[in-house]
Amino acid sequence: MTLHHRTGIRIIILVIFIVVVVLNSYGYWSKEPRNSATVTSSVAPFHCPVESWNQVHLDTIPLQDLHLEYVRNNISRRDNILGSQIRLLTAFVYPDHISITTTSQKSYGKKVYCRYYNCLREELEGSEYLSIFFPMNVIRCPRRVGAKYMSISFDMEGEEPQEPIPLVYRVFETPIHEVSVCVGPIYGSESKWLEVAEFIEHYKLIGVKHFYFTIFNMNEYSRKIMDEYLRTGEIELTVIQSEYQTVDWQFHLLQINECHQRAKHQSKWVINVDIDERLIILKYETIGDLLRGYNDTVGEVAFPIRRIQKTGSLPERFESDEQVRQNFNVVLIVTIISEMEFLKYNVSSPVTWGAYKSIYRPEKIAAMYYHFSYQKYPGTIGVFVRNGAALFKHYRTTKDNILGSGWLTIPKYRNFSIVSEDSTFAEKLKGKVLKKIKYVYNQRVLYCDEIAEGPYEEYKKFGHGIFNCRYRNDSRGDSNKVVDY
Repeated sequence: MTLHHRTGIRIIILVIFIVVVVLNSYGYWSKEPRNSATVTSSVAPFHCPVESWNQVHLDTIPLQDLHLEYVRNNISRRDNILGSQIRLLTAFVYPDHISITTTSQKSYGKKVYCRYYNCLREELEGSEYLSIFFPMNVIRCPRRVGAKYMSISFDMEGEEPQEPIPLVYRVFETPIHEVSVCVGPIYGSESKWLEVAEFIEHYKLIGVKHFYFTIFNMNEYSRKIMDEYLRTGEIELTVIQSEYQTVDWQFHLLQINECHQRAKHQSKWVINVDIDERLIILKYETIGDLLRGYNDTVGEVAFPIRRIQKTGSLPERFESDEQVRQNFNVVLIVTIISEMEFLKYNVSSPVTWGAYKSIYRPEKIAAMYYHFSYQKYPGTIGVFVRNGAALFKHYRTTKDNILGSGWLTIPKYRNFSIVSEDSTFAEKLKGKVLKKIKYVYNQRVLYCDEIAEGPYEEYKKFGHGIFNCRYRNDSRGDSNKVVDY
């Protein structure tokens, strides 16, 4: 065989090999994608990961027999809003149980099934557990391996459970916050932005690092300051969605109970106050210094109050350090600092133990009321704070036709005097509040010369108006001038 003949055969074999490879490649790319998803899914379906902390199965709930005894004796029972829907609110997983909170104020003592779901929101087969409502809107459930979402139902046949809600992690060996604040629900038409900033900055100055807020309703402008504190991680926020057009003080206990469950195992102590109440420390540097003086049997500390006459309303918006305020058809120029409650109001009542407020240990309390606990667990005691150590200032409105109006006529509140804030503390608080509200609300227009040339040239074909800017020397404030392009 000649050399040329052998070379020709090699070329033919090489061509055939290339053709086979090309055809196989075509078959792979044209057919495999259509079948790959099905094959992969059937052979290796996605499995929910189960973290080490979530590999716990329990068949009982701590102190359930005691809770049943409380229910038989109607401990903390307070039925209200009897026609309300039962909506899931939040769910928390602790080392030894799970708590679900709802919007119900009519279900005390009723039997209800805990329903468990994995990360795909698929129900864990055979995992249901029959529990009860205690206190008013709370259900306790045992742990289940792999549970990530929870729901409830009143029977296991014929009733579709509500949309499952995620479990919030609270499997802490020890609390990660020494003292937190459960803030009463925010609702109503009054703008709250300045009050929120003043409240948080006040408590931060006395050693509080964490806050639990609940919103019934809030205007968009005030919500900006809440979002800022959410950004910094200083607050947790619960928003209650209801079928009612107006959600007000009649729903307050929903917040009390939800925050009690939210704080368990995360915060050692909880300050239970409304947005218009400030804790004043008189003999210690911080609230932590005061509370560390109590032994482990103490589950609740009561504090006296001093009411401050709040005769005005909060400003609607921040305009500048000096802004216009209209009062009975009189236009006033006021500084934003003078609008801060702790500087504006100081007509004060004597200190009284009537309607006292408490700071409590969430794991040691079975059920809470508005100002103090309904029921402590066995072995837990409550005490009154040492005389002169601390008190709450309550900026109480003097308006009529609202909850609690007419309090000025109560004898124990008649002997008013001027009691100003400590000057050193006031200066610190003033600076903190001013810095925060300016960071959030001191906004300006975008000037056209701030826009880089590249983006401007690229998008100016759509018209100058899309840039929403203003020229610095444009006294008319016209941001939509036509330009040649």
